[in-house]
Amino acid sequence: MRDNFQNNITILFLTYFLLFCSAVANASWEIGTKAGFDTNVDRAVEDGRDDVYVSAYTSFSREPSGESRLDWVFVATLEGTAYRTLSDLSCAEITVAPGILYNLHRSWTVTVSPFLQAKEVRDSDQSSIAFGGKVGMRQQFLKDMYVGQYYTYKDSSAGADVYSFSEHAVGIYAGVNWTSSFFSEIGYEYSHGDSFRGIDGDGPEPAEIAVSIHGRGRHRNMYSGAFGEFVAREPVDRNAIGFNAGLDFGKSLFSSMNYTFTRISGDLGSSESHSGFISLGYRF
Repeated sequence: MRDNFQNNITILFLTYFLLFCSAVANASWEIGTKAGFDTNVDRAVEDGRDDVYVSAYTSFSREPSGESRLDWVFVATLEGTAYRTLSDLSCAEITVAPGILYNLHRSWTVTVSPFLQAKEVRDSDQSSIAFGGKVGMRQQFLKDMYVGQYYTYKDSSAGADVYSFSEHAVGIYAGVNWTSSFFSEIGYEYSHGDSFRGIDGDGPEPAEIAVSIHGRGRHRNMYSGAFGEFVAREPVDRNAIGFNAGLDFGKSLFSSMNYTFTRISGDLGSSESHSGFISLGYRF
């Protein structure tokens, strides 16, 4: 499995490189690293697993020229992540998102962007191909305040059915540019769709779990070696509140931080998690 993991990562890197051989005007690059945490990586109803991670990423983007009302944008990101304790969750992923931006007004923009994402996880059951789209609006108020709204649809097909999902999400955010180099932002997101949920590894056998989850079927439940427990898939409602802040240290070097509180509710019960990261990046 590790050989396949390494081979697929190599393919992802080569694909990413070939995409950017055709760089265009108004384009920029970004590289960076993150250190983060999650108090419930297995989305468990009880006694969730916590872990920390480090990641490195590189991103290429094509920004609008600002010379016309209708323009196109493009973002592609390659990221690798390593978990400290649950090493089977370590992964590499590439996301490609072309889009169209329309200026309704000098202070109001609308962006429509489909996306495609490939994710290779050391635990091959969680490797996936996902597609979807995002529609977002942003309004600028006064000189330094802004708000935004968005809708996102995502459909992900994983190596094991229990990790596959489709999801609809809507969100709103508001931010302030306190200075030319510092901003802060707060946001809320609600989503509905499938999700895997962790179940106590000392609990019932898989056959008993399949019966206990309202007859949803054995194919939606499995034992996860990565988490060391049983996992089940079910429709859930998710509410998340997040805070972001960023600081520029000059023209190219910057740092950002994020904290998010998430509550997931479903037939199996409710679970909560705290997650966040701090990052350092460089634009060129």
